[in-house]
Amino acid sequence: MQENNLTDLIAWALIIIGSVIIISGIVSMLMRSDIVNTEERGESKGIILLGPIPIVWGYGKRVWIIAAIIAISIFLVVILWPS
Repeated sequence: MQENNLTDLIAWALIIIGSVIIISGIVSMLMRSDIVNTEERGESKGIILLGPIPIVWGYGKRVWIIAAIIAISIFLVVILWPS
């Protein structure tokens, strides 16, 4: 019974520490964006595999080429991998 209480305590401590880190990161970003008045451009790139079908998104032509090569490679590995 004592081990279960220790596990619960560790789990709650990790949840609280993670929440504090996330909140402090958000506050830090908000404070920094108030001080710096420069325009920032965000980018999003990635690949999602739905089964063997890749969905690729990115910003710019170069990223599309790289992401497409990676997606096609993963697609071929999934299709050709012996089961």
